[in-house]
Amino acid sequence: MLYIIILMTTFVICKLSLDMHQINYIKNLSISDEEMNKLKVDQNFIEKSNSYATHKLYLSTASTLITIIFVFFVLLSDGFNKMHFFSEHIGLDVIGANLATILIFYIMFSIINIPSLYFKTFYIEEKFGFNQMTKGLFVRDALITTTLSMIVITIVFKLFEILFITYTEFWWFYLWVMFILLNLVTAYIYPSLIAPIFNKFEKLDDDLLNTSIYELTNKLNFPINDLYVMDGSKRSSHSNAYFSGLFGKKRIVFFDTLLKSLSIDEIRSVLAHEIGHYKKNHIFKSTMLFSFISLIFLYAFYNFFNIFSVDINITYDLQSSFVAVLFILISPMLSFFLSPLLSAFSRKNEFQADDYAKAHTDSKDLISSLLKLSKGNLSLVKSSPIYSNFYSSHPSVFDRINNLLEKSDERSQ
Repeated sequence: MLYIIILMTTFVICKLSLDMHQINYIKNLSISDEEMNKLKVDQNFIEKSNSYATHKLYLSTASTLITIIFVFFVLLSDGFNKMHFFSEHIGLDVIGANLATILIFYIMFSIINIPSLYFKTFYIEEKFGFNQMTKGLFVRDALITTTLSMIVITIVFKLFEILFITYTEFWWFYLWVMFILLNLVTAYIYPSLIAPIFNKFEKLDDDLLNTSIYELTNKLNFPINDLYVMDGSKRSSHSNAYFSGLFGKKRIVFFDTLLKSLSIDEIRSVLAHEIGHYKKNHIFKSTMLFSFISLIFLYAFYNFFNIFSVDINITYDLQSSFVAVLFILISPMLSFFLSPLLSAFSRKNEFQADDYAKAHTDSKDLISSLLKLSKGNLSLVKSSPIYSNFYSSHPSVFDRINNLLEKSDERSQ
């Protein structure tokens, strides 16, 4: 019990301290005229982007406190047993006591997160002009997500239960293997089976842009199967583009909002940046790093559970569901302390991908696209170095532009 209290207390203090530090940093942030000219922004943009970031930080703080209260209820206030008794009371235990408890937990966890998601969508995103989602679509997304999640949870938990019972001392290792395989399966089926449930995908119908993109991919020896446009504008005016697909079936997906905001040359530069991630083996390296860290993480969790389980009042037949609940609740806390390592690795990859794009397209186009996307998404011009170490998977637009303007290309060596 003491270990849980120490972990929760440390996490809350660090998380809230970082949020408050970032808020104070933004309030005292000063951008020189020279910097604003380089970024082609004015004081109005700086104030608006600062306000947008601050609103999200306050919401993050509130969400953290709500989540911690829920964790306290489940782990330290006999909440787990209460969820089990409730599942019995409503007759859900006919599907199995462990699975019923897990599903009740997931439903409760989803319910407590709905207010913050609703507030973010219909207050913050609405206030700053990003939200395009209707309340009907919000409810539809929530219902579909919950249904799909419960199906996945049922399958994954049943597999885990077999591992937990069969391999009493090494279930953590086989669980790791299962996670790796499930990630590969998800990456394979997501583009064709899952993503179309939420969005409409159409083949890119722009001959000039198609020709330009295929010219670039052929030049860089990066064969692709399809180019798609996604109706991202029905939910948000934020812009994005991404690659998907495994085993030679690569597809490029553009948000319709991105195609409206960038020129053909700018889109080519963004695409070259994404290709850079593949050419620099960032996907493989990230997968290997994630696999290694997750293996160490699961082994540490296994030992943590063995220590913690001594102090709890959980019957043996419910241990598998309790392990799953404990893992879901404390994983974000443990991974929080690993985030500086992962963020630093990601930022390094972004610089290298920028350098690759710079070598194969006009850097002015990439700079122009970064400026447009940054302004369009109200990205912070500068962030606290301490906060960025934990949360920033991408360098700031200011740092990326400075990197692109450098004559040397040391990072890509």
